[in-house]
Amino acid sequence: MKKSILTAVFTLFGIIAFAQEPKQWAPAYFSKDYVVVAINAHTTDSELLQIRKNILKYSMIRFTNFDVIRSDDGSIYFLSMEVDCRDGYSGKISHAFEPGDTTYYGFVRDYSLNTYKKPFFIGNLLSPYSGINHVEEYIQAKKEEETDDK
Repeated sequence: MKKSILTAVFTLFGIIAFAQEPKQWAPAYFSKDYVVVAINAHTTDSELLQIRKNILKYSMIRFTNFDVIRSDDGSIYFLSMEVDCRDGYSGKISHAFEPGDTTYYGFVRDYSLNTYKKPFFIGNLLSPYSGINHVEEYIQAKKEEETDDK
């Protein structure tokens, strides 16, 4: 009985996790005000390659270390990332994704001139300390501006 209840709960969480809308800033977002790199367990090799190309193309940020280990099912099991923004901000993270883990790990570099005092964050982007909510507000405002211009 206990086993079937646990199975039902985990199945429900899995459905909810996969039914979530994709994040506007994942796997990467580049603008004059923000650079976001967001990796979850389901980030593909082609997305990782695109992130690396766009980092080189659109920013001065460099990865000084970047490694992923995939599990047998092809999902990312382990992520290690070291970032140098080349303007005094740098950091590194390591994270092991557990089965069902829907978190995004990466970084946010905030170049905007706003009152928010967190110019760089590296770690769990779904954390309230990441500042990702400012990026989401910025993206939404840009979309509304584009709609108004049409």
